[in-house]
Amino acid sequence: MNKGLFITFEGGDACGKSTQVKLFREYVEKHPMKDKFVFLREPGGTELGEEIRKLLLSYNLDAPVPKAELMLFLASRAQICEKVIIPALNEGKIVVADRFYDSTIAYQGMARGIMSPEGILNLNRSILGNITPDLTFYLKLSPEDARARKLKMSEGFDRMEMEEFTFHQKVCDGYDYIAKLESERFHIIDARKSIEEIHEEIKQTFEEKLIEKTSQLSSDDITQQ
Repeated sequence: MNKGLFITFEGGDACGKSTQVKLFREYVEKHPMKDKFVFLREPGGTELGEEIRKLLLSYNLDAPVPKAELMLFLASRAQICEKVIIPALNEGKIVVADRFYDSTIAYQGMARGIMSPEGILNLNRSILGNITPDLTFYLKLSPEDARARKLKMSEGFDRMEMEEFTFHQKVCDGYDYIAKLESERFHIIDARKSIEEIHEEIKQTFEEKLIEKTSQLSSDDITQQ
């Protein structure tokens, strides 16, 4: 068992994920274990990963074909796992990631149809080994509600956000698929709730998971003595 705790935030466009990650980070700044937290985003999180992120989200002159898109995501993920996530977990830290392989299953697997969701999952496992989040917050929002929210936004959209409605419906289907397949780690949140309600739910669920993890580690220590 890893000494650390791996938390991920997932969800489709306009679900409020970025806002909740920001609020959770502010919450962590006052947490008694604040020095143990490591925040990162996908794609990105390393110098190489951030360059890949630029290519994936804003490269319009020669946008990557679907299979190239998938490989770029995997390349960024392999880099951040080797350089950041695995070392941090081995040191007993709490890693908080804005997206991980669930996004690839939803976007490149289900929505793009590059390969089956199972194929995407197996490909990730063959590259990453047994690195799986301990807890995933899935902010679930229907494509209809997401579209209504985006119409009210003033900022521009990246290449993924500009996809057509059916694409985002498939993204939701992809998230629902992996949430059912690995339900033990998923905490599904109704993203229609207020920002404050969602934040409180995330804090409470995280603290419960932290207590559970601490108890497991204590039991392992006793067993090994």
